[in-house]
Amino acid sequence: MKTASILLAGTVLAALVAVPSVAQDLPGKDLKIAVVLKTLANPYWAATQQGIEAKAKEIGAVVTVQAGTDESSIDEQTNIVQAMVGQDYNCFIVAPISNSNLIQPLVTAAQKNIPIVAGDAFDEAALQAAGVKLTTYVTVRHTDAGKAVAEDMVKRFDGSGKVALIGGLAAHPASIQRLEGFRSGAGGLEIVQEQAADWDREKALNAADAILRAHPDLKGFYAANDGMALGVQQAVNNAGLTGKVLVFGTDAIDDALNSIEAGQLTGTAAQFPFLMGGLEVEACLAASQGATVDPLTAAPQALITSENVAAAKASAPQPFFEYESPIAKLIK
Repeated sequence: MKTASILLAGTVLAALVAVPSVAQDLPGKDLKIAVVLKTLANPYWAATQQGIEAKAKEIGAVVTVQAGTDESSIDEQTNIVQAMVGQDYNCFIVAPISNSNLIQPLVTAAQKNIPIVAGDAFDEAALQAAGVKLTTYVTVRHTDAGKAVAEDMVKRFDGSGKVALIGGLAAHPASIQRLEGFRSGAGGLEIVQEQAADWDREKALNAADAILRAHPDLKGFYAANDGMALGVQQAVNNAGLTGKVLVFGTDAIDDALNSIEAGQLTGTAAQFPFLMGGLEVEACLAASQGATVDPLTAAPQALITSENVAAAKASAPQPFFEYESPIAKLIK
């Protein structure tokens, strides 16, 4: 598989997007969208916000974006949604910190048949029990990301070698699936250790440091997001093993792409959060027009290494390949 191949498959901050002067001619002129993300301190979610705002401006909608202080601010995020549900919004875009913390606050919106678009995973059984139905879940197939990294490592290591995995929050579906995907593609690689670092760069650095000491013959790391991968890379650099122990991340944030270009990180399984934010707004618009959106909207991914990082940076924040929105065709 070529690395360029597509793997298709805090503080509370509010930002208001003004409706253009010709909004009366735009399809989203009546849309007022509430957006609650995990945290805008993470570049991934900041890029999602930018994509949401850009698409909202394009269609003439108004969005209010709020988020928690960090990715552990569960109560804060829950309270934000609870407050926004009582206001005059006609669509919600939400990325829950846990897979259940926003379900009860969204019950009222669901009872009013207000469309709810998910930007991260919910507990499906808990959603059903609460009577909350999502318009769509805009996501990537996380297992594909981990599998692509593993297959690339297999090639680089001639089929064998010791590697370690750094996960996010232990129970987070995206982290679980990315690591599962890696295992599925690992072939003859020996996974000597797995460590949860809670999406935290410093925790990942410390975990990688301990793993390197315990396994001096380690060949590589895969981290479930780029922030943690950059922490792992720092541990590798501190140990004097730059280029000898390879590090891969996930998400393709700007700092990760710069690191790849500088010969530090080996690669990242790219998601395109700007594009995904736009898809989420399109889902709100389509649902408001009465269209039925597929329950799962799969966004594209690609593995980025030194071979294609220049193209990725040149096209950012959009993908460096052609992609047609599956939701746009539903919009009148």
